Amino acid sequence: MKRFWPYLKYFKPVRWHFLGSVIAGLCYAVATGAGLPLAARVVFPLIFEDDQAGGGGDESSVFVGFLRAWLEGLPEGWVLVAACAWLPLMFLIRALGGFINTYLISYCGFRFLEQIRDEVFSKLQSLPVAFFHKHQSGDLLARLVGDAEVVRGTVSKVSVDLIKQPATLVAALIFLLSEAMSNEGTSLVLFAIISIPVCVLPLRAIAKKLGRKAKRLQANAGDLSGQISESIQAPMEIRAYNMEAEVLGRFRERVRGIVRYSMKVVKYRQMISPVVEFVSVVGLTVAIYLGAEQGMKLSSFMAIAMALYLCYEPVKKLGAIQGHLKQAEVSLDRLEEISLAVDELSEPASPKRPDRFVSRVCLEGVDFSYGEDRILEGIDLTVEPGECVALIGPSGGGKTSLFNLIPRFYDTTAGQVSVSGIDVRDWKKSELRARVALVAQTAILFKGTIRENILLGRPGASEAEVEAAARRANAHDFILEQERGYDTEVSERGASLSGGQRQRIAIARAFLKNAPILLLDEATSALDQGSEAMIQESLRELIKDRTTILIAHRLSTTKIASRVIELDQGRIIAERAEAE
Repeated sequence: MKRFWPYLKYFKPVRWHFLGSVIAGLCYAVATGAGLPLAARVVFPLIFEDDQAGGGGDESSVFVGFLRAWLEGLPEGWVLVAACAWLPLMFLIRALGGFINTYLISYCGFRFLEQIRDEVFSKLQSLPVAFFHKHQSGDLLARLVGDAEVVRGTVSKVSVDLIKQPATLVAALIFLLSEAMSNEGTSLVLFAIISIPVCVLPLRAIAKKLGRKAKRLQANAGDLSGQISESIQAPMEIRAYNMEAEVLGRFRERVRGIVRYSMKVVKYRQMISPVVEFVSVVGLTVAIYLGAEQGMKLSSFMAIAMALYLCYEPVKKLGAIQGHLKQAEVSLDRLEEISLAVDELSEPASPKRPDRFVSRVCLEGVDFSYGEDRILEGIDLTVEPGECVALIGPSGGGKTSLFNLIPRFYDTTAGQVSVSGIDVRDWKKSELRARVALVAQTAILFKGTIRENILLGRPGASEAEVEAAARRANAHDFILEQERGYDTEVSERGASLSGGQRQRIAIARAFLKNAPILLLDEATSALDQGSEAMIQESLRELIKDRTTILIAHRLSTTKIASRVIELDQGRIIAERAEAE
């Protein structure tokens, strides 16, 4: 349980609901652990006269004596009615207490899930880009959805049983101790109490095995989610390379692994109940023998036997709880790999801000490595305000890595990148990125309308400003041809639009942002020749009075640059003043 202590803070917003569930659980426990044994010890002997004489014994516990005195003090006609009403009253209290306890705890559990998902998802939004390169998107999705649900379910179930079961156990033990103090069946009662902890020993060994198997199960589930996500995002490639059989084979292998470990989890979880029941029946059998040896009356023995059973039942359920906790710990570990991940691009303790922003970008002695692979080495480059620099060179030459250092998606290994004379590591990340507009080679659109996707550049812009940005990006005409114009819904990742249309919407977004620094990653690569010619003029307009760095694969793109830098194997190998 110590593993879950840091997360108790999530119950603070629902503390009154939790308190209500605790009270309801205690009512359930008292009605079960004490109310039912008292029925066997006192109530039934009053109803059935043939056993009444021997039912009470020579001495009685405080609880037994109080209940018997109260019932016998009722008017003659009411004794039988009150005695018969005792059992339904206890079950009514159990039913109401159990229902209210479970309902309120379930509400607390869903609120718990809401907060933990919010925390993990918020952390995902703040983690650097490198984190996403190390983890499959499907696995991250499995953690945020599947593992969070496992933790929620465990919290709900454990919270219910941790209130009801220990309280039931305590109530039953109090009844047993009160019977022992009455000197009736003392050895039987003491044996009954001592035999209860014996159940715990095998449960600990089972729980350890369950934890190991649950860890393998959750890892396999994450891998399966990653594979499903991968196959859904690349349907054309799978079909183009006839990979259907291979993908299906890997999928079936993962599923078989999940089934195998799921059954191991089921095996160890289901072992808990039979083990406790076997120990219970052995204890009950010895109790029967001792009771018969001592000549106990049936009513006295039935009360003790019932209390003994009500002690074993909570132990069994608490053992099951230990199994659930072991499985939840695995899911919690996977979630904490996100929520406790170290942001290597942490915010500066004292962010700097220039008195007057100048859109000058400088790279001085920059080295950059991704893992053990050196990507950039000894880069010295200054881009003056209003200048447009094109980066060319073979794939893997370091163009995109240099590009990503400017908005601080990564940090340099050596040297520094500065914007407006301030090291990017001394900027507040949100303020630095507010001054940079980015158009990636593969335009990403988010689910929503076309207007909403353009407004990402500057939320709150007027309709006229959105349309003006679309016109400058040569997107206005095709947007009007859509079914609902600017209010047309975009499907996931913009799949309902062509590549050129998605790219022009992304360029319109950059126009609307109107940032002083512009990063273009082959922004015209998805356009046909006609659209490219039209948008080149728009780009010429866009780069005016802005510091622009663009990655170019087409010679036509370099025509708008004032300088061309050639990169190869992470070094600047050539530079010319203007495109030829």
